[in-house]
Amino acid sequence: MAAAAIPFNRLGIPPELQAAFGPDAPRAAQLAMARGLVPTTNDVQLAICYILAGSDDQEIADHATDTIVAMPAAKVINSIHRRTHPKLLEFLAEVRSEPALDDRLAMHKLANDRTVRRIARRAGKDLCEKLALNHERLLMTPSVVIDLHANPHCSDRDLERATSFLRMQKELPDLPEQRPFQRVSEGEQPAPAAEMDLEAEIMAAIAGQQSPALLQAQSEKLDMFQIDDVDVDLGGFEFDFSDDTAALSFILTEERDDGSRATAEEKASMEAILRDMSPGQKIKLAYLGNQEARGILLRDSNKLVAAAVVKSGRMSDSEGLAAAANRNLAEDVIREIAGNREWTRKYPFQVALVNNPKCPPSTAMAFVRVLNRRDLQALSRNRNVPSALTAAATRLFRTKFRK
Repeated sequence: MAAAAIPFNRLGIPPELQAAFGPDAPRAAQLAMARGLVPTTNDVQLAICYILAGSDDQEIADHATDTIVAMPAAKVINSIHRRTHPKLLEFLAEVRSEPALDDRLAMHKLANDRTVRRIARRAGKDLCEKLALNHERLLMTPSVVIDLHANPHCSDRDLERATSFLRMQKELPDLPEQRPFQRVSEGEQPAPAAEMDLEAEIMAAIAGQQSPALLQAQSEKLDMFQIDDVDVDLGGFEFDFSDDTAALSFILTEERDDGSRATAEEKASMEAILRDMSPGQKIKLAYLGNQEARGILLRDSNKLVAAAVVKSGRMSDSEGLAAAANRNLAEDVIREIAGNREWTRKYPFQVALVNNPKCPPSTAMAFVRVLNRRDLQALSRNRNVPSALTAAATRLFRTKFRK
């Protein structure tokens, strides 16, 4: 993996360690990093070992992979943050398989399709339910329903929830009528029911435990199905730094460092590109796009797309404040802003939200108590917000300032 192709800043690797990946870097230094012997934070250690796991030097690659595999699951989970590179997430799903880590990876907004689909194939009941109810992920990766369909841990009820949502969004991929683990090969006789041990059944019932015969039957049913035996081949893992930004237009992802704004012609071009994108592609863009793209997506008619812009955590305070005061945005967007603690502890956001009629009433009412004299009086005269708010503002103003 050429050093020039490594996005060090995005991986969070400090400058003093970047030189160790150059063509003239001492092999001993790379071996030490691969073994986890260089003091650094856990997230940087994961990034370093991912790079080295793709080394042409097999010994270095093996040590780097072993270091990632040996790292305690809790440390790995705590090292995964909002901006963790999608390829690192994919590699973790490739070399490790633990329920808690799978849960963290599958729910990560930047996880690519292959990561989520691989985990969906082996997910337990609880994670299957989470995936089936995660509308954002279903839209971003509609094909994940194929893997849930083939996973015996996914209940028929959860599968129906996922398929119903995707059908409503017109994003449902083709699925066979019968789930793979329920198939019986032509000419094959169904397996005989497990012979019941009456005494064992009685003892289990007394102890409040599940039926041994039922557990055995379920085990045999799962053994008949190989979890990786799904119709679609996900392909092998590749060591690189490709992600979903490669499929997105440069004009939608590149931030403007000079503070300039998009021209009318550029905005028209962006809107034309966005019109041809699916809801799932727009949600991905919400987490990867630039300020101009976010501004357009905030007004998208699909509430999931618009709300994803706020959830992305990429909005600046000025963007968030403008959105908080915008009465034309969807209620779901304002609700997401109102639920952002980092923003709502700042007074300008409190004023903007309390004056926005789409702010949740309970949140708005809490902000009334912190308003200064001028803003409290203005709210008491605001006829665009619920009457309960103006009444509360009026009472509080009289109590505090007209004694």
